[in-house]
This record gives sequence, structure tokens and C-alpha cells, in this order.
Amino acid sequence: MTRTIALLVSSLSVSLIGCEKKSCPPNAPCPTPTPSIASCVNVAGERNALFHDNCGRKDTGVIVIAQAGCTFSGRFPSLGDFDGTVSGSSLSFKLQFSDPCSGSATGTGMVVGGVMTGSYMGSESGPSGSNCCPSVTGTFTFDFAPTPVATVTPTPASARKI
Repeated sequence: MTRTIALLVSSLSVSLIGCEKKSCPPNAPCPTPTPSIASCVNVAGERNALFHDNCGRKDTGVIVIAQAGCTFSGRFPSLGDFDGTVSGSSLSFKLQFSDPCSGSATGTGMVVGGVMTGSYMGSESGPSGSNCCPSVTGTFTFDFAPTPVATVTPTPASARKI
């Protein structure tokens, strides 16, 4: 009997020592670690943008994307308003088409290097001749930095060194 009690006390000590290393409360199971919060890339700022779709709509321009945490929103003037989420470097978003078309689409994209690319699919309607179609699919590209405006100042021939 003494031997059984000694073995039981020994096992209990080893068990408690193992739990102490994990900062467990007495007589309770050790808690599991909380997973870390997902991270997301920053997509905020001015971006050169290009889109085109199967209905014949296409355009380029500079857009501004706002971001709070891992959610973002923006407006592409000739396409519509969009908002979505970033998970790592993946995007998912909803697009609300604007004048002359109305309707909505959902899309996905990726951020690779300095460029966001992706696609969207949905439905739109609009007046005849407006390039709005019931089933729309499109693609987009947003560069991370707008193209700077270049100013060229000619150097007079008399000031050039030969």
C-alpha cells in the first residue's frame, strides 16, 4: 500500500510540474493558446486604375482607396463604389455600379508586389446604348503609386555643355 501511495504522489507531482510550466490554475486543465489576429496588407492611397468588362465598358484613372484595419472602400468614377476586406494579400469586395448602369457585383483580387489585380462578376442594367448588360464580368488593375506628373523644362542650346 505504501508503494502505491508513493507512486500516486510521484505521478501527481510530475503532472503538476508539467502544468506549472504552462501556467495552469491548480486542479484545472491548461488553457489553449489564442490564435494570432490575421494580418492584411495596406491598400490605402491613390492608385492608378484600369478596368474593362465584357459589356464594352472600360476606363483608366486615379482612384483613392480608404482602409481601416482590414476593410477598405473606394470609388472608381466611371464604374462605381466598392468596399471589401483584405486577408493577407487577398481581396474580396462588393461593387455597386454607378450611372449610367445600376446593379452590383462581387469580386476577388490579389496584391502582388506593387499591383492589385482581380476580377468581378454580377449584373447591371441601364439605358439602351450605355454598355450595361445583364451578366457582367470584368477585370481590374490598381498600381500602388499614381504616375507622377512629369514636367519637362528644356535647356537652351547656349547653356548645354558639349
